[in-house]
Amino acid sequence: MPTTQTGRTWRLLAVALAAAATATACAAGDTGASGGAKPPTDGTLTVGLLGDIGQPPDPDIYYANNGTAIMMNVYEGLVQYANNTSEVKIAPRLATSWDVSPDKTVYTFHLRQGVTFHDGTPFTSAAIEPSFKRRLDVKGGAAYMVEGVKSVRTPDPYTAIITLDQPNSAFLSYLASPFGPKMESPTALAKNAGSDHAQKYLETHDVGTGPYELASAVSGTKYVLSQYKGYWGPKSPFTTVNLPVYSDAAPLQLALDNGDVSAVVAALPSSSLSRYENNPNVKNYFLPTLQSALLTLNPAKPFFSTVQARMAFLKSVDQQKLVSQVLGKRSEVATTLYAKGMIPGGADKQNIGYDPAVMAAYAKTLPPGTPMTIGYANGNPNAQNIAQILAAQLQAIGVQATAQGYDTSIVFSWPQKPTAGPDAFVDGNNGPDGGDPYLWGHVFWDKSGGIDYFACDVPQVDEKLNEALKTGDTALYVQAAQQYSANGCYLNLSYNRDWVVAQKWLTGVPESQNLGANELNFSLLGIAR
Repeated sequence: MPTTQTGRTWRLLAVALAAAATATACAAGDTGASGGAKPPTDGTLTVGLLGDIGQPPDPDIYYANNGTAIMMNVYEGLVQYANNTSEVKIAPRLATSWDVSPDKTVYTFHLRQGVTFHDGTPFTSAAIEPSFKRRLDVKGGAAYMVEGVKSVRTPDPYTAIITLDQPNSAFLSYLASPFGPKMESPTALAKNAGSDHAQKYLETHDVGTGPYELASAVSGTKYVLSQYKGYWGPKSPFTTVNLPVYSDAAPLQLALDNGDVSAVVAALPSSSLSRYENNPNVKNYFLPTLQSALLTLNPAKPFFSTVQARMAFLKSVDQQKLVSQVLGKRSEVATTLYAKGMIPGGADKQNIGYDPAVMAAYAKTLPPGTPMTIGYANGNPNAQNIAQILAAQLQAIGVQATAQGYDTSIVFSWPQKPTAGPDAFVDGNNGPDGGDPYLWGHVFWDKSGGIDYFACDVPQVDEKLNEALKTGDTALYVQAAQQYSANGCYLNLSYNRDWVVAQKWLTGVPESQNLGANELNFSLLGIAR
């Protein structure tokens, strides 16, 4: 089964701050005398980024967060997640329809006609195998998504038959993922291959089919997209999209307030909600995602070495209070073990009830002043606040608890040495690569998945997940979730929403977002008339 890599720092950081980024503001519209910004008259949309994208805008390398806006507007895959819905649905993109064999090993795609790459060459079935091959060649974090492809047959220019080396019910989710394989011009790849499979070229150019082309990329300062005139789909009034980089939330908010930024997507901390929720000059959108705030416990440390201790602590967590007090409108209390909506009908119910008396009784059995540490990722104020509240609650019952921040590089080293980590970790905003339950369970509960920070592994759970992957058996996914939850290493705190703050004149925001990407398709945005 695939092993998920750990390059996606967005799982950890709701806000990834660039240490030396230059705050840049680009004029998007003037502030009107009656309050609120006027729409741009030069066809320019400006979407502010909090922190640099962190990696080259190469679809086979990029595996983080901020740059997802570039990926989904410059490149396209065969399928995507449906826009403007909280349900996990696969929707057409460059494939208009598809068929799946009963054993989940053969996927036949019927392709969209009339599509061209940005170099003017036509998109046909001949582009699929080279696109998959390049992903494997560059060995990026999401290469696992095509490792199981045995062959790609192309009986005609608009039909592709993909055969896998073993059953995989999640393959469509791999393809729909914002980090899934994108279609790339075979001609452009060959022409600019160099000695690195065109990696150097794709730092400042693109080879996609999307509604926008990459016009310029200046790391730490600004990225610019220009509308592709030959795009097959809808076109927005925005011929240019500026993506300026801000190193801190304060100047980004000021630029938004002044009308210099058209929208901010999934970047501002929850502490900024009060600034905008009643602001008549902007619109707030709280859109569905597959992300959650999570709490994980470390069984390698003495404090949580027993299931009894772990369950006592989890029962002391007041989810309702934490979500209301820290996360606000951008989140709701999680009641299931997987992401919201992954399992139909919520059969994966989280059965850990709130009962602080259990932890209070357990604390009395500990030596006076027993220490413990609750960690969070530096740069994530929501996680920090939650960690501090939990630490204060433990202090009140005699535990010497502290909250401590850690850099991302340190956090990702814990699976190799869990004893080096804290006793518990608050993950303020995290999610899987896609909407299939396997992608959630494998990533968070399997020590080989990359985000099981403390290697709290239950082999029987891994076996159930791997078996369910072959068939898509929902009952087996539920069994795996309940068995892992009973081990006491994990609590799904909240379902997090994609908070978008936009100028009042910007239209089409919900219609341009899907729950897998947490970014906007700029070709579907418009200007209010």
